[in-house]
Amino acid sequence: MCIGFRNQYDISLNRFGDMFTYDADMEWDMGSPWYRPTRICQVVSGADYGWRSGTGKWPTYFEDSLPPVVEIGPGSPTGVVSGVGAAFPAKYQDALFALDWTFGTIYAIHMTPTGAGYQGTSEPFVTGSPLPVTDAVVGQDGLLYFTVGGRGAASGLYRVRYTGKQSTSKADSELPPAVAKARNARRRLETYHGVSLNEQDSKAALDDAWPYLSSEDRFLRNAARVAVESQPVQFWADRVLKEDDPQAFITSAIALARVGADSEINISLQLLLLNELVKAKVESDSQLLGLLRAVSLTCMRLGAPEREQRAALLERFDGMLPHSNPDVNTELIRLLVYLRSPTVAAKAIQLIVDREPPVIPDWTELAGRNGGYGGTVKRILENHPPSREIGYALALRNLRTGWTIEDRRAFFEF
Repeated sequence: MCIGFRNQYDISLNRFGDMFTYDADMEWDMGSPWYRPTRICQVVSGADYGWRSGTGKWPTYFEDSLPPVVEIGPGSPTGVVSGVGAAFPAKYQDALFALDWTFGTIYAIHMTPTGAGYQGTSEPFVTGSPLPVTDAVVGQDGLLYFTVGGRGAASGLYRVRYTGKQSTSKADSELPPAVAKARNARRRLETYHGVSLNEQDSKAALDDAWPYLSSEDRFLRNAARVAVESQPVQFWADRVLKEDDPQAFITSAIALARVGADSEINISLQLLLLNELVKAKVESDSQLLGLLRAVSLTCMRLGAPEREQRAALLERFDGMLPHSNPDVNTELIRLLVYLRSPTVAAKAIQLIVDREPPVIPDWTELAGRNGGYGGTVKRILENHPPSREIGYALALRNLRTGWTIEDRRAFFEF
């Protein structure tokens, strides 16, 4: 089971048996902080890629989500096909070909195995204007065939063949040993997903999965967390509260927040977990983001904090804003608004007023492949909104206290 896509049309396997898809964006979200461009994702057991309607979409850094292989940009994904069997150089045999109908592009996605996942780059492989590509297949003759059609364009069948001098022999390179080890560990952990075991077998599964909760590899951490979540909570809740490793504690705390409300434990998980989260150590910005996610999930899933807990949370997190990491600022503002911080309005407004110019994606050449849709994209790029600060303002809309007249004026002027 793998969820959290917006509108994936097709899937394909590479020669190592790993599955990939090309997921769609929501074009009218473009320019907003919750816009997600089209992207290539690895389809793995237990993954949630975070698609939610409107403003509810998860950012990639959420600990209980996974990052894409590569982000592409605006478009309308249709077919995907692996280069396995193509009479092409090895680089393209190992590529994933991803079709974008809107901007008439077939991308060659070149992927590098990294731990239990992949990282990639995209290369425009075939382009045309118009070239509304719909699907592709590697034929028995080793050539790549693709079809086009729709929106008034005549349908057609094309083929791509290689005429260069590089070898087109079957690609046969093996995974690096460390990658193969991580991939095998992920697949072993996936055998526990969705399988609630008896106490003895559950303990064995937990003993196997628990060490990976502290892995630097997000795909291994994710597989381990889902394995843990699949076991009855009463067999592992105490492990969370006694965990000393910062990353393992954060990952397991998120697991407990996600499934603890459905458990039959006769103790207040919310009280115990929040008390531990307030004291938790972090060693990096990514761990701090994970900690903020764990606190938020605990409040959402297990119950709102009592007065003393709220005071302790404010003492821990209020002084962190503003932070040097913009993603941390986003999550701090969300949490501090929820906790009714007396200082968050002034601090967030200052971040909005003193904002840096927006980071503008490099989509100009891509937009030029379609005069209709591309014109809209170009206009957004020419006058790009302050996306991140829109996110700050979105969170502040729920704050009723702690405002000055000057801050309210700055908010509404923004």
